[in-house]
Amino acid sequence: MDALLDSIRILERRKEGLLREVDNVNLALDIQKAQYARLLNNQAPVYRLPNELLTSIFTTCQQSLRLSNKPVTPFQVVISHISHRWREIVLSTPLLWNTINFRVRPMNHVQRHILSQLEAHLTRSNTCFLDITLDFHIVDNISAYLNLLAPESTRWRRLAIITRYEQIYDIHTFLRDAHAPLLEHLSLSLGKPQDGTGSLSPRQQYLTVLPTITPSASSLTFVRLAGLALGSLHPPTSSVTTLHLDGWTRHFMTYDQFKSILLAATSLINLSLNQLCIHHPRDPLEILQPVDLPHLRNLRIRGACRPLSLMNVPQLHSLSLQNVDAFDSDAIPSVRSLSLDSCALDKIEIDHLFRSFPSVRTLSIDDTLPDIYEKLLPDSNSAIPTPWPQLRTILQYELLNVDVPHFCHMVFSLRRTNKKLTKVRLDRRSRTVLRAKLRLDWLQGLLQVENCDDQEPWPLGLGYEDAHDLLQ
Repeated sequence: MDALLDSIRILERRKEGLLREVDNVNLALDIQKAQYARLLNNQAPVYRLPNELLTSIFTTCQQSLRLSNKPVTPFQVVISHISHRWREIVLSTPLLWNTINFRVRPMNHVQRHILSQLEAHLTRSNTCFLDITLDFHIVDNISAYLNLLAPESTRWRRLAIITRYEQIYDIHTFLRDAHAPLLEHLSLSLGKPQDGTGSLSPRQQYLTVLPTITPSASSLTFVRLAGLALGSLHPPTSSVTTLHLDGWTRHFMTYDQFKSILLAATSLINLSLNQLCIHHPRDPLEILQPVDLPHLRNLRIRGACRPLSLMNVPQLHSLSLQNVDAFDSDAIPSVRSLSLDSCALDKIEIDHLFRSFPSVRTLSIDDTLPDIYEKLLPDSNSAIPTPWPQLRTILQYELLNVDVPHFCHMVFSLRRTNKKLTKVRLDRRSRTVLRAKLRLDWLQGLLQVENCDDQEPWPLGLGYEDAHDLLQ
């Protein structure tokens, strides 16, 4: 019996030795396979490219993927797993890490995943400028993220923060004394207009429109103040060329506050007013002097507000009206481009459009304005001149089946009397409806037809993607 036990022990030791030998062989095999794979990779044509060229390729690919809203693994992380050389290139290229775009949700907030990624981006971006977007959704404590970003304020180039209105104090503390001399783009969205709809009456006046944050942001050219940020978190705007004011349902703005904001933006070129409530003086005898905006070229108005009478815009080139159901304005002959989106205007107000903007060359309309097809028809028996004689391009969105005959009749009549009309642009639905009615080929034979499946960004020529325009 003892002999059998000794034999078992001997066999176990032999087994352990053999297993160690197998492990050593596997380790040596893995090392040699890795060496062979590296040699094989080094012979690939792509590995003959210098590091500088690979860096340029990586940054170009990353920029093309930034427009995607799909939650995918970051590009720089994916390519860093391909080979040792690529990983070294990625980790030593700050421009692959200087764009910080995180959606912070309760799960990844509790597990601190985003916080650790933010730290990695700040470290690996070295001294590069930073383009930062933080979208907080149902996250109570955001101070840890802001505390990481605050020491890097001298590197901020673009900063966008979306969070709940209850966190306004944290944002104010974060930005109050921030030294951000390179900051060009600032977008603050604190709450949405429909938040707290149970306490809409009475409205309260905005607290202040004086500068309260980023006192050294002398390079600032783009500002968006949405939700409770409007009236609470105002930066200096003397160099701002693009200004978005997105109203807050609970508050109203006085004329003096509105005037103060516009007068401070002495370089303003693009102005967007979204759901802004401006209270006029109760005294009907008090005449409000319009604010002079001599450089304003592009204006967008969304909602029931009618602020055109409060502004003098001699150089206005493009006007966009959205969700407007009533219109009145003095004549602005400089307007060349007019966009009407979800504007249920009647025939009288369409006549007001003709009188206010006599020089329109580009018109954008949708299915909410069917009366305009009839109003644009030339009438040879009328002493009233044909509206918009300079019209050259019509953009049609969401054309309905019932409106196809009226639309085609309008285009045919205008083409016959107005030789300057040479182009119609149609979205996918409008093309489908016209094709089903056998009118698309006819229209293409009449004038130039182009596709416009996506709404054009506002304003044109910004130079980069503004992902937070008119957040719902």
